[in-house]
Amino acid sequence: MNLAGVDLNLLVVFDALLVERNTTRAGNRIGMSQPAVSKALNRLRHLCKDELFIRSSDGMQPTPRALELAQPVQAALQQVSNALEPGDFDPATENRTFKIVTNDLITRLMMPTVMARLEKEAPGIDLHLIPDSLRIFDQLDKNEADLALISRTTIPETYESQLLIEASESVVMMRDGHPLCEGELTLERLQEERQVIVTTQGAEPSVMDEFFESLVQERHIGIRINQIIAGPAIVAATDLIMIVPRRLAAYQASFQNVSYRPLPPEFSRVELNASMLWHKRLTDNPAHVWLRQIFVEIAAERPQYSRREYSE
Repeated sequence: MNLAGVDLNLLVVFDALLVERNTTRAGNRIGMSQPAVSKALNRLRHLCKDELFIRSSDGMQPTPRALELAQPVQAALQQVSNALEPGDFDPATENRTFKIVTNDLITRLMMPTVMARLEKEAPGIDLHLIPDSLRIFDQLDKNEADLALISRTTIPETYESQLLIEASESVVMMRDGHPLCEGELTLERLQEERQVIVTTQGAEPSVMDEFFESLVQERHIGIRINQIIAGPAIVAATDLIMIVPRRLAAYQASFQNVSYRPLPPEFSRVELNASMLWHKRLTDNPAHVWLRQIFVEIAAERPQYSRREYSE
């Protein structure tokens, strides 16, 4: 195809329609009127010899051909954007917001240090945290998120990933002086205790959920919560216990009246990793390279907590 005869602004319209699935919202997104978007869509249809988007009760649904074009078009637009950005990214003078999909555990462990560093090095940089859900890949595809900080292992080829926190072993956390602080910690003793359970609506089952579902005996659930950071305060004030990553337990034990100890041998396979995930089109973007490096450096900082960890 001879690109000399192609209006490359049509690709911007195509990308907006992919994200919004509505001509009016797509126009608002890129500063065009609804009639102008409809006219551009007709030109796109003629150019691609395909309907591209079909009206339905759920909005403008992309055809198989549109879905084939989605990744290369978005990648091309990002490359153009990268090329037109200033060569030197200066975080000290930059003013922008990064949208990050993550969960409350990673927020608790990393964001205080991240924000303290941004406050000194990049006061004009803001972070907008988006709750982890099953829409992560869709959000990255549609530029609704810049990064995802997640605890998952299956990553499609469209994305790049980097391990931040490796093999964060899980432990059992309880209040100081709890009976489980002493004696052999067996699976049977663990199952007798009432537990704080984290259930995130719309997210994948946790490793811990899958493990207990494989056991003949079920857990005794004292309370279900949807944010892990609410758990330590409940544990400190009651006889309930909670299974959490060691990194979180050590952090909480440094200032809260909780103790923790290794899980029984049956749990030796239960390890939780935290990875950083982004769309390949952003791999060489200077601002994103800088932000990813911030997370890598902070994740590498190992907390030196030693208070109230009990062994056998």
